[in-house]
Amino acid sequence: MMNFNDCGSVLRRKIWWMEKREGIVHNSSYILWREGLEATPEVRLIAEKGSGEILEQRKGVRDVFAAGRILQGVGMTETIFYSDAKHTKVSVISKIVPSPDWFVGLDSIELCMNGYWLNNLTIEAGPIDAGTDEGFTFTAPNWASEPQSPISMITSKNPSHPANSFYYPYLNELPPLVTFHFIKERVYRANNKRLCFGPKHKKSKFSKISTVVVPLPDSTSRTLHKRLHARRIYKKAARRSVDCLLSEWSEWSTCSASCGVGFESRTRSILTLNKRGGTPCPQETRQTRWCGQQTNCIDKFFNW
Repeated sequence: MMNFNDCGSVLRRKIWWMEKREGIVHNSSYILWREGLEATPEVRLIAEKGSGEILEQRKGVRDVFAAGRILQGVGMTETIFYSDAKHTKVSVISKIVPSPDWFVGLDSIELCMNGYWLNNLTIEAGPIDAGTDEGFTFTAPNWASEPQSPISMITSKNPSHPANSFYYPYLNELPPLVTFHFIKERVYRANNKRLCFGPKHKKSKFSKISTVVVPLPDSTSRTLHKRLHARRIYKKAARRSVDCLLSEWSEWSTCSASCGVGFESRTRSILTLNKRGGTPCPQETRQTRWCGQQTNCIDKFFNW
């Protein structure tokens, strides 16, 4: 099961929503869209018009699925799709409305690791430019890109133009627009032992080394046994993994704008770093989200 939780809001006097989601389950030979490549005709149609279909009769494709529209700035939709041992990747695309040719999506996300399906996976994503239209704003008129540009990620600094609806150069990164949740619902086992054929970890070059045991006299054996037992206890304690320890999130800061749209943020601190294979610390120690609303603004030119 795949569950979407879209975080949209008011931005420069516009509210966006998401068109119907198109998704595809495939193997490594198929690419729906990819940063740096030009959009295919079907991706162009989805990014510009929010319509069009992804054909299932393509080499490397296992299943095509869709999820319903989100008709407000914040919402959730879900669907179910099927994959098999030879088709372990999923790609998704959904148009941002209104927009010239912007979309959100995922490119070839791997759902299999070490021969087993992932139980769950969560990925946050931002806006993407299909490169087929020159528009900078949500409601820009149709202005085809000639020649067509490669697909690119829209960031707080790119495109670097004040007219760009996502241009906030004082931000390191934009807050996520959408969160994708993948949840394994059911597994149908085949005759083979492995459930899927995704990437796997390489075996250590020392994995074939064996241990040779040499018999010792009883007295020496007992003494060594006591020493080794004490040493094992010490080493076991020393090898114990230490998980990363984080503080709680701080309260959200005040909104940066008293009128219109601004940002608020919160932070957390790393109290203890992970050791000896413990759970690693996440990179995210600061979160930012949209805040404010246009109704707080007073449309006056003079304070009379």
